Amino acid sequence: MSSRPLPTSPPSGSFFRALGIQSRVIGALILRELHTRYGRENVGYLWMIGEPMLLATVIGLMHLSQGHVPYGPDVQPLPYGVLGYTVFILFRGIVNRSEGGIEGNAPLLYHQQVTVLDVVIARALLEVAGVFLTFTILMVLIIAIGMGQPPDKPLVLLAAWGLMFWYSLAHSFLLTAITYNNHTVGRLVHPYSYFMVGLSGAFTPIGWLPHPFGEWLTWVPMTNIFELARYAMFKSFTLEFFFPKYIIGSCLVLTWVGLLQLRMVRNRIHLS
Repeated sequence: MSSRPLPTSPPSGSFFRALGIQSRVIGALILRELHTRYGRENVGYLWMIGEPMLLATVIGLMHLSQGHVPYGPDVQPLPYGVLGYTVFILFRGIVNRSEGGIEGNAPLLYHQQVTVLDVVIARALLEVAGVFLTFTILMVLIIAIGMGQPPDKPLVLLAAWGLMFWYSLAHSFLLTAITYNNHTVGRLVHPYSYFMVGLSGAFTPIGWLPHPFGEWLTWVPMTNIFELARYAMFKSFTLEFFFPKYIIGSCLVLTWVGLLQLRMVRNRIHLS
């Protein structure tokens, strides 16, 4: 059977019509991903929040096991640990799911309206929905039992989550393209995500590190996101080591490079 290249032109019609079509496509892909990833047996779709909740709870209890001694005037160990790990789970989940994303969804690309970009975005949106819902549920429980306080700056906290989603999605663009038919690089994706735990600043603010290690870590874009998240969550944290132009610029460059790579790999995919 002869092969045909994937369509490279957007849907015909106005911009808003095309946007509406792609929004429905992404919605359908999210539902399909829910079914294929979690199924309907046992707890089914609830596992979307069950898995990250179990991991975040364990990390939070590890911080709590050292004694409920505040890390600062308003920084309690349990919300501190839950915040750091859930935000990092978002990055780890989106990055790990990027490996093999094209191969696992290749049959869907027969449909003209479905693109590689739609598949990547749908998987990332499902990941952020599950992790953010996990964080919300755990924080409500922590506040209810009196072991934490509500976020000091909720809107800023949402901005930090948004930056992490953007940064992770840009990573996903790049890794989805690079790992297509490159299994050697694909095997390095999971170790890379775990390696970034120590460099991300998820559990150690820059201000707590000795000179010059703290200054070196500011060059890792993720540390800026965690500095913003802690500043939004706890009143006693400052933005001394948060550089908005740097993190936004990093996300823009990474997104641009990732989209270019996706465009290049799309032209190499042929459906037989």
